[in-house]
Amino acid sequence: MLRSMTGYGQSIRSSELYSFTVDMKSVNHRHLDIVFRMPREWQHAEDRLRRLIQKGLHRGRIDVFVAAERIAGRPRKAVIDWTLAEAYRDAGRQLTERLQLPAARALSVKDFLAFPDVVRFEEETDPEQGTEELLACAEEALGRLIAMREAEGRYLAEDIRRKSAGISGIVGRMEQLAPVVVEEYRSRLQSKLEQWLDAESAGAVDPGRIAMEAAVFAERAGIDEELTRLKSHAEQCAALTGGETPAGRKLDFLLQEMNREANTIGSKANHLGLSNLVVELKSEIEKLREQAQNIE
Repeated sequence: MLRSMTGYGQSIRSSELYSFTVDMKSVNHRHLDIVFRMPREWQHAEDRLRRLIQKGLHRGRIDVFVAAERIAGRPRKAVIDWTLAEAYRDAGRQLTERLQLPAARALSVKDFLAFPDVVRFEEETDPEQGTEELLACAEEALGRLIAMREAEGRYLAEDIRRKSAGISGIVGRMEQLAPVVVEEYRSRLQSKLEQWLDAESAGAVDPGRIAMEAAVFAERAGIDEELTRLKSHAEQCAALTGGETPAGRKLDFLLQEMNREANTIGSKANHLGLSNLVVELKSEIEKLREQAQNIE
């Protein structure tokens, strides 16, 4: 099944300690390029998230946005800034000595608790807590992204089959025209030779010579091999839409080959009708190439 390289997926999940939101969006890219935007405290999970995405996707730029929120009511612990507490204690002694104040009682626990920033309370955190829930949330978002890429891929596959059939049709018209080109060349050659030769002095035109010249032209301007390859490439493009593996790079290669064959036919074309068909063929190949650029 063909997949597009554009899509979006989101998942929201909550664990006992965290609430996660994971957004993934993808756009065209020649390779798989994964970019994370996530809180610093969750960057330890980046490698596992990357491996998860690499299992499901093969091409495209993937932007991953992770939001994590701590759920209220989590356990907290007291953190004492001992350096600051000792500084307050020393400051009290210095004030007493410098200002010659009456000896005061020692600072109490209550005093230190009242001083700013001496004691603060932080939520207990464990870097590994919630990681599995985050990965499950990311996997769900990835599944939705893939589903959207597959849905668009079905439309692309239908369009590629239609365009491939159109190219095959143009090739068929070229096949019908190719013998006519040689015959018209033979007729023109005979007409010109008859004009150039004086029938009374040189006699009639040698049919063998005309046949030989026509054969040389047919050999030089022959496009049978190019048409055969074009037909085969068009059939392969259509067949790739039903495969189970990523087909984007194969389509790129086939379209490059098709364009090369079209250019070769164009360089050999010595006929207005054939030249017009080459222009039409290259236009269809370019339309197909634009679609293929969005295939995984």
